[in-house]
Amino acid sequence: MPAKNCAASYWNVLAGCYGALRPPLVPSPEEIGFMEETTAAWAASHPGIPVQALLLGVTPLIARMRWPKSSVLVAVDGSFAMVRRVWPGNVAGVRGAVQGDWLALPLREHSCHVVIGDGSINCLGLIYPEGFRRLAEAVFRALDGDGIFLLRCYLQPDVQERPEDVFEATFHAPIPTFNEFKFRLLMAVQQSAREGLVVNEVYRYWASLNVDATELASRTGWDQSAIEMMELYRGAQTVYTFTTRSELLSVLCEFFDVASISTSPSYLGRRCPILVLRPRRGPRNSHGVPQ
Repeated sequence: MPAKNCAASYWNVLAGCYGALRPPLVPSPEEIGFMEETTAAWAASHPGIPVQALLLGVTPLIARMRWPKSSVLVAVDGSFAMVRRVWPGNVAGVRGAVQGDWLALPLREHSCHVVIGDGSINCLGLIYPEGFRRLAEAVFRALDGDGIFLLRCYLQPDVQERPEDVFEATFHAPIPTFNEFKFRLLMAVQQSAREGLVVNEVYRYWASLNVDATELASRTGWDQSAIEMMELYRGAQTVYTFTTRSELLSVLCEFFDVASISTSPSYLGRRCPILVLRPRRGPRNSHGVPQ
């Protein structure tokens, strides 16, 4: 199966079991609260301007969060299955979702006041740093010059863990949930940000250890159904990319200034920050990109 079709199949399957996902795979209540407060603060500082918002993906928790009065939200997702099965539904004059390419957004330039991405930059499937740069530029073009970009992302620690250390921690420094274990394992298996991580590689490592899901659930207290969702990675050619904070900012700061970085008090909070970014001002080249 061609890689593109494998990726499509992965998102089709994920769409069917999306409702079972828990933090950090989806935003926590604290993270949603921060997005609400930040968006409300922008609206309060721009009275009389209805917020035009863009969501990269179809995260239902963000679609349903408390948006400022008169806000209009457009969500763009590359997977038709995700739009059809995960999006909570269009509401005329309030929110709508379309299938589209984040790197060629179906929007007028500088037409958005708020852009939100939930792990979006980590699942581009494109080589770092070029892929990250293309997404940053696309968002920069979509944003009004006084707008904000809220990016929830997954960061590799500066000192990368080894896969065996993640498994060792399971029994000596308990990891609260399987989802949190899985994200640590994903980051540990990745060789480098430039290579990214084909999720089937994580499955191959997992399968090589002959893990008994029932026994693991019994020993850790984890939800066995969450453990069994590792099968979603089997054969999948979808690529995730995890950068360190400095690697990520080295690209984003070509287009944006960092207004703030928020981390929740959760177990992996420091690895899942929300960056609040503002378009860089100053001279731009003939393509409208900051020089």
